[in-house]
Amino acid sequence: MNIVCYSERILNPFRGVMNVVALDDAEAVTTDGITWFLYIRDQFDTMENEPEEFAYIDNPHIRFGTWSEVDGLKRAPVLPCYHYQEIQHKGERLLEVVRHYASDIPFEFRDYYELWLLEKETRQPLALIDSVCNAGEIYVNDLLCWRAGNLCRSQFKTEVPKLTDGVNSHAELLNRLINTRAGERPSAQWFLREQNGYGFGLKGIDLDDSLVGRELSPRMFPRMFIEEHWDNDADAALVNAFINWMSPWLLLLDFLKDPQRAALESAARKHAMQVDKLHLLYPKVVEEKYIKAARVEAMLRRTRQDTKRESDSIDSTYNACLGWRTA
Repeated sequence: MNIVCYSERILNPFRGVMNVVALDDAEAVTTDGITWFLYIRDQFDTMENEPEEFAYIDNPHIRFGTWSEVDGLKRAPVLPCYHYQEIQHKGERLLEVVRHYASDIPFEFRDYYELWLLEKETRQPLALIDSVCNAGEIYVNDLLCWRAGNLCRSQFKTEVPKLTDGVNSHAELLNRLINTRAGERPSAQWFLREQNGYGFGLKGIDLDDSLVGRELSPRMFPRMFIEEHWDNDADAALVNAFINWMSPWLLLLDFLKDPQRAALESAARKHAMQVDKLHLLYPKVVEEKYIKAARVEAMLRRTRQDTKRESDSIDSTYNACLGWRTA
């Protein structure tokens, strides 16, 4: 049985890391180090009298269930099929492997192939928009844009710069800022990143052929996945505020230098709930006091929420009883 344990980033927008335990015919993933989602890769063959187009169906995402140390296995409903028993067998085998390796998280990153949106003038990496683990997964997609994401749209707020007419959120402002710098006809390039941080240029999208085969040093790739150097102070402040807002997720990365990690840990104190959710997957902690402070704040918030829910429940019950008595 071939077992592979690895991590890969969730990108465009960057919203964390998936830790994966993969078998030949199944895989389990977690984004918080607590709850694992178990999937089965199965092939269904149908009866001989079925239409030809249904004779072979490959469904790589059959949900077997979820598992955690606290709650155990919660099976997902699986529709009856010809291979029902095989699915159960594969699921049980996957669960056994997950139980064995779950304590080893976080796993090493294997998404070495990175797709970078390029700056329109210099053709240097501007923003990371995707990554894959294998060369065979590299794709060419004409839809080239960087996205701040829906969570950013609803939660990210900053005083600098002020929103202008026609811009409803700082996320939209970020989208415009990054994508404008990429140009009206943006291009992107895949790079194979080496362990030392160097990137070997591969094929791309709307890419000048002369750029294929180039090698870039680590300093040419923005470490926080978007360009941090801007001529306009307001633009630089916006990007810096966004990076601080992303700090709970950025702390999941394993290549940060200690000063960078410490700065992100300090910024992450303001995002207590996210830190508490993700801290098990942090590969390293430099300033333990910041992470502890965030987790204590998260615990206090949950306690207040539980107290409020209990109070609301008592009020509702009392009012219902009062209404019954006076009816």
